[in-house]
Amino acid sequence: MTFHLVIWSLLIVIGVSDVMRHRIPNKMILLLIVAVLTELSFGSNLGWRLHLTGFFYTTTLCFVFYFMKAMAGGDVKLLAAIGLWLGSEQMWLATPYIVIAGGVIATLFLARHLASSPVTMTEQMRSYAVQKVTPGWKSSQPLVIPFAPAVVIGLAYFFYIH
Repeated sequence: MTFHLVIWSLLIVIGVSDVMRHRIPNKMILLLIVAVLTELSFGSNLGWRLHLTGFFYTTTLCFVFYFMKAMAGGDVKLLAAIGLWLGSEQMWLATPYIVIAGGVIATLFLARHLASSPVTMTEQMRSYAVQKVTPGWKSSQPLVIPFAPAVVIGLAYFFYIH
């Protein structure tokens, strides 16, 4: 139970860090992995094989998203640690909750971005389209959506439901 609290504390710190700095510190991920391995060593009712399979599948899938530039490296490491913690069966069940939380958070960040910009939404959509087809284009006011809070909120809801 103690390591469970440590894991949740680390997840909250990681989520807040991602919102504030758009970074997930490697030290936090390393501490999370140590806490997960410690918890698994003392009380896992699943076999290690399921946890390692969850780690492998989650890492592989997230690397695909990383190479497509749909996910940042810190998010890949965070989800790999979560895959190790939950195991393949639980990770499969938790994924829809994480995705839904990600959609809600992305919608909120998009709304905040649109509301704080003096440029009309039509102009923003045009510049976004030009940005996507123009190599080297950098927006003066980029839209950055942190994913770690979605992971934490989705996991919390998953654990609450199950």
